[in-house]
Amino acid sequence: MHWNLFQQRSIKTRVTLFTLVIFVCSVWTVAFYASRMLRDDMQQLLGEQQRTAAGSLAAGVNDDLGDRLQALEAIAAQITPALMSNPKALQSVLEERPVLHTLFNAGVTVGTPDGTAIADAPQSNGRLGLNFLQIAYLANTLKEGKSVIGPPGVGPVLKKPVVTMGVPIRNPLGTVIGALVGVTRLDLPNFLDKRIQNFHGRTGGYLLVAPLQRLVITASDKSRVLEMLPAAGVSPTLDRFIDGYEGSDVFINPVGVKVLASTKTVALSGWYAAAILPTAEVFAPIEDLQKRMLLATLALTMVATGLTWWILRREISPLLDAANTLAKLPTAGHPMQALPIAQNDEVGRLIGGFNRLLETLSQRERELQDSEERFRTLMEKIPGVAVQGYAMDGTVTFWNAAAEHLYGYSAAEALGGNLLELIIPPEMRQGVADAMQQMTQTREPIPAGELMLQTKSGARVPVFSSHALLRPPGQPLELFCLDIDLSETKRAQEQVRQLAFYDPLTGLPNRRLLGDRLSQTMAASKRSGVFAALMFLDLDNFKPLNDAHGHGVGDLLLIEVARRLCACVREMDTVARFGGDEFVVMLGELHNGRAESTEQARVVAEKVRASLAAPYRLTVAIAGQPDSTVEHHCTASIGVVVFSNHESTQANILQWADAAMYQAKDAGRNTIRFHVPGPTPL
Repeated sequence: MHWNLFQQRSIKTRVTLFTLVIFVCSVWTVAFYASRMLRDDMQQLLGEQQRTAAGSLAAGVNDDLGDRLQALEAIAAQITPALMSNPKALQSVLEERPVLHTLFNAGVTVGTPDGTAIADAPQSNGRLGLNFLQIAYLANTLKEGKSVIGPPGVGPVLKKPVVTMGVPIRNPLGTVIGALVGVTRLDLPNFLDKRIQNFHGRTGGYLLVAPLQRLVITASDKSRVLEMLPAAGVSPTLDRFIDGYEGSDVFINPVGVKVLASTKTVALSGWYAAAILPTAEVFAPIEDLQKRMLLATLALTMVATGLTWWILRREISPLLDAANTLAKLPTAGHPMQALPIAQNDEVGRLIGGFNRLLETLSQRERELQDSEERFRTLMEKIPGVAVQGYAMDGTVTFWNAAAEHLYGYSAAEALGGNLLELIIPPEMRQGVADAMQQMTQTREPIPAGELMLQTKSGARVPVFSSHALLRPPGQPLELFCLDIDLSETKRAQEQVRQLAFYDPLTGLPNRRLLGDRLSQTMAASKRSGVFAALMFLDLDNFKPLNDAHGHGVGDLLLIEVARRLCACVREMDTVARFGGDEFVVMLGELHNGRAESTEQARVVAEKVRASLAAPYRLTVAIAGQPDSTVEHHCTASIGVVVFSNHESTQANILQWADAAMYQAKDAGRNTIRFHVPGPTPL
C-alpha cells in the first residue's frame, strides 16, 4: 500500500516536473523569440516607411527648387539689355512680378556683370549696391552663366539664415549681362516649411541638410536652422549619410538621442532629406509587449505548476484504469460501446452514468451530425458568398472556401484566430468591438451594409456584409457573417466613371469634366470676387508627325504634351484634353484685380509655351524590333481669357479663348494672345 502510494506520488512528481520544464522552456523560448523578431520586423518596417517619407520629402523639395529655378529663368529671359541699362524700369519689372514675392520670401535682386545689385524687390531689403562677386557661387553665375542653388548661410545684408538661387541674364547673343537672384529666409515661413512640418510621429521630425557644409538647412524643430553637424569622424553613421548613403540606420544623433534615421538625396541641390524618429518611440510598443509577456509567462508558469500538480493528484489515480479502457474503444466513425465498470466507487458510478447517457447521446449525435453536415456542406460550398462564424469575443469558429478565396486566409489559419486581427482594418477595430458588445447585450445583429475590410496581404476589399445571430438553447451566442465581394462592381463603376469624365489616351479630364470644373471655378469666383483664367491651346506642328510616323507616334506626343502641361500648373488647376490636338488649361484663384490676374496668367502661359516648344524625343516600341526614337519639334498657339463669374457664360468663355488662340495662330504661331474684354452683349 505504502509502496503503491509512493509510486503514484513519484509518478505525479516526475510528470509535474517534466510538464513544467517543457512548458517553461517552450513559453520562454517563444516569448524571447517573438519579441526579438517583432523588434527586428518593426525596425525594418519603420525603416521602409522612413525611407518612403524621406524620399517623398526629397522629391517635394526637389520639385519646389525646380519650380523656383524655372520661375527665375522665365523672368530672366524677359529682361533685355535695355532694361539692364535702366535700373528704374528694371525695378518696376521686379515689383510687378507677384509670383517672385510668392516664391521667395526675402525677395529678388538683379546684378550687373561686375556683381553690383541694381534692382531689389522689395527695396526694404537694402541690397542695392551689394557686390555679388564676394559670394562665390553667385560669381559663377555671372562668369560661367550657370543657374545655381547656393548653400545655406547667413545673408551678408539681412544677417539672417538664407538660401539663395541665381540664374544668368543673357542678351540675344547669349552673352551673360547680369544675374537674377532669389533669396529665401529660413527663419521665416518658407516653401521648405510645408514639406518639413508634415512629420506624423509623436516625436522626431524631418531634417534638410547641406552635406558639403555639414549644415542643417531647416528642420521640423526650427531652432536647428543652420546648426553645424559634428566634424567628420565623430559619428560614422552620420558620415555615411553625408557621403551620399541613401537608406536607414540606427545611431546616436548630435544631441545624444538614439534615433532611427532614413535619408534621400535632393537631386537638384545635392542636399539630403532625413526622416528622424527616436528609438524610444519606435520600440516603446515592443518593450511594453516584452514586459507584459514576461509577466504573463511568470503568471502562466505559476498557474501551470499548481494546476498540473492538483490535476495529477486528484485525477490520475482513479482514472488510470478507465483511461486505459477508453483508449481501447473503437475509433471515430464506429459505434460506441459501453465502458466496463470495474468497481462501484466514484469512478464506477461516473462510468455508469456515462453509459446510461451513451445511447441517448449516440442518437442525438447522429441527428446533429446529419444536420450539421447539411449546414456545413451548404455554407462551405456556397459560391461567391464568404461565410464566417464568430464567438462573441471575435474568435473564428467557421470559415468557408469562399472566405478563404476572398480574404486569403486558409481555414486552418483563420479558425481560432480573432476577427479584429484577421480582416478588420485598424481604424475600424474599436467600432467593431463595440458593435460585438452591443449585439451581445441586445441579441440583435447589426444592419447589413457595405464595408471595406482587410485581406491577409493587407489590401482592402469592399464587401456587402450581412449578419445573423444564432442562439441555440443553453449555448453561447454565435455570429455568422455573409460577405459578398464588391471589387468587380466597384471596378466596373470606376471604369464607367473614367470613360465618362477622362480622356482614355492622356488620362486628362475630358470636355464633360472640364465643364464641371469650369462651373465650380465660376461659382468660387462669384463667392470670392477672385479672377480665374482659361487657356485654349492648339499644337502648331502636329499633323506632319502623324503623316510621317503614324497615329501611334502622334499619340505618344499627345501623352508627353499632357505631362508637360500638368508640370506647368498647380495641383488646384485643371488641364483637360478638348479634342484632337487641342488642350485647355484652367487657372483658378488668381487675384481680385484683373491686371494682376492677367499678369499671373501671362507668366503661366509663357511657362506652358516654353515647355511645349522644347524638342520631343519619342521612343517608339514595335514588337519584334528594337526601340527607335523620333525627334520632333512642335509648338503651341495659346489663347487666354481672364474672367470672373459675372462676366459671361461657359460657352462665351470657351469661345473667347478659342478666338484668342486663332489670333495667336494668325500672329505666326508659337505665341500667346489674350482676349480683350468688351461690352457684354444684351
